[in-house]
Amino acid sequence: MAYVRLIGLIIAASVLLMMASSSSTGAGSVFETVSLASGSVISLATPEFVQVGKRYAFTWAGGGPSQTYIVKSLRRDGWVLVEVADENTNPAYFVPGELPTRWLNAGSAISIQEMRAIQ
Repeated sequence: MAYVRLIGLIIAASVLLMMASSSSTGAGSVFETVSLASGSVISLATPEFVQVGKRYAFTWAGGGPSQTYIVKSLRRDGWVLVEVADENTNPAYFVPGELPTRWLNAGSAISIQEMRAIQ
């Protein structure tokens, strides 16, 4: 058991010495700092085919089945206002025509498929 502790102590001391020697050289510090220009914004545009009033099945990168939404409003920077997914609501609990809404980023969906209107 003492032999294992001695080996562990030697390894720990070696790691500390390597860390101390690498931090004393100033060359690596220049490459460790990343700065972004103030005010820069990156956004994925809303796909051109997405239209207000139509139903779409969105598939997200996290996996799972697609979710169907009706688009209520859209912006060109990827964000769309939708009614909560059909699969997640029970119409019996809501006033007709007053389903809850939320904003989704359509630019980050991996698949968007137009669906037929609810009949």
